[in-house]
Amino acid sequence: MANNANEGKPKTPVTLKVLFTNPGMTEEIFQQLIAEPVKKLHPHISFELIPFQTNFGLNELVSAGEIPDIIYATPYIQDMLDKDIPLDLTEQLKKHQIDTARFNPTIMNAIKSFGTKGEIYSLPYMSQSFALWYNKGIFDRFGVAYPKDGMSWDEAIELSKKVARTENGVQYRGMVATHGGISTFASSLSIELVDPKTSNAIVSDRWNAVFAKGKALYDIVDNRPLKLNASNVQLFVKDKTLAMAPYWTGGMIGNLAQAKDLDWDVVQVPSFAEAPNKYYQVDYHQFVVSKTTKHIDDVMDVLKVTVSDEVQAKAARMGKETVLTNQSIIDQFAQDLDFVKGKNLKGIFKSQPSNMIYQSKYNGAVSGAINAAFNEVFEGKTDINSALQKAKEEADKKIAELKLQ
Repeated sequence: MANNANEGKPKTPVTLKVLFTNPGMTEEIFQQLIAEPVKKLHPHISFELIPFQTNFGLNELVSAGEIPDIIYATPYIQDMLDKDIPLDLTEQLKKHQIDTARFNPTIMNAIKSFGTKGEIYSLPYMSQSFALWYNKGIFDRFGVAYPKDGMSWDEAIELSKKVARTENGVQYRGMVATHGGISTFASSLSIELVDPKTSNAIVSDRWNAVFAKGKALYDIVDNRPLKLNASNVQLFVKDKTLAMAPYWTGGMIGNLAQAKDLDWDVVQVPSFAEAPNKYYQVDYHQFVVSKTTKHIDDVMDVLKVTVSDEVQAKAARMGKETVLTNQSIIDQFAQDLDFVKGKNLKGIFKSQPSNMIYQSKYNGAVSGAINAAFNEVFEGKTDINSALQKAKEEADKKIAELKLQ
């Protein structure tokens, strides 16, 4: 009877502190896609937002004893786990009837990989795919057929040869595919970097073929960028001298919204023969709940709203990629954006993300060494085999240093 007596009574107002640890979420987007829908169902909940800042974040809040209730984060939460911040949501998901079977299974597998005993330390909110964006004007200018869905990287490299040239003092490049490093380019192959048992670096023979492909791309006359990690967004959207730009969908959509006089379209990202129809390693944005929250039921009510069909569909229409497997929501992607009308958006979704590799605290040391090795090959300072042998030595050296810290 006591529970019935409380039904219908206004709930005690609560303010939840939310930290954005990456620039993918802004206060404006949060208000539109989360705060407003939450207010309709749970008017007692309000938010204190801590926007992304390069010089202030979770570490500073932890030091001050002000851990937020909710943390908006990228997939890589190992540092938070080391600080014992995330709450295992397994029981709360059951209690609040949030069905994880609705989510993309590759994303859920990645989330579960951070739990050693099946824990679920976060709830996904937005996915990030990869696609191949191309400048139709450059292909028209040189009478070359457009890229198409289902290409291999070898086919994309051959297509680059047909459009890379200098004309009237302007260098037109075919494709820049290593923005973010050779390790990003190879991530659809899910090549492991660290041995989970020994924490030793793994620099497998599979990198030889990856390096060879990257070298073949930049050995094309007039395709070579001035520096290895040249921004393909700058070259594609602003300079308009790049024919093809493999890039994250969300990031490119945001840049194309500001583009002027660019006749563009998009196709499925090329793939490696051993990983057909796979784009780069699974990437997503998510909500982490801190163990210290005193408002767990309110927090879970918020998270339930964020992954509802209604909110996910609204976000999809705005150009945010859903984490759900619901095809009707996937098909609504970017429907509210006039500048993408008539574009081959369905091509974006013909690939699926590749599996997340083992997330060691030493992955960065290995990928950094591999990226540096390819840079030396790019600059003609060494051959591929020697570069990879050096990468293994440098990675093991760096890991040994990190273990002493």
